[in-house]
Amino acid sequence: MSDIVITRCAGAAQFAAILALVHKAFGALTPPSGALNETLADVAARFEAGPVLIAQDGGELVGSLYGALKDGGLYLTRMAVKPDRQKQGIGRALLTAAEAEARLLGAHKLTLRVRVNLPENRAYFERAGFRVTGQGQDPGRPPYEAMERPLASAV
Repeated sequence: MSDIVITRCAGAAQFAAILALVHKAFGALTPPSGALNETLADVAARFEAGPVLIAQDGGELVGSLYGALKDGGLYLTRMAVKPDRQKQGIGRALLTAAEAEARLLGAHKLTLRVRVNLPENRAYFERAGFRVTGQGQDPGRPPYEAMERPLASAV
């Protein structure tokens, strides 16, 4: 991994770049992801709901992750890494930063959902310490598995 810096999104000036990154990162999924229908207004709503983390390398946006407090945890969604930068530790760095954010916000776990038809995503998050806690399906969307990772006690 290069000199990746993870920070919170500073505001609206970064929304267009985040949206473009999410669209690019989710563009090859089958069936297509609902992320492709999201707009700048959706990014703004995510920003208002909780931390939006961004990963930059030399000022270039290479990753992002949305978070929101929900049920005692920090719910993570839309982890996006620039396709040509995947498998370089950027996702792990975003997850590490999300854990720090969760602690600051008083959460005791990280939670997320993975589409059942994307078993490689489930395996990725299992390697990162998440476990499946349930299943579900929202109307008009593919089935998902809910996953969570309790935060380790601070020493």
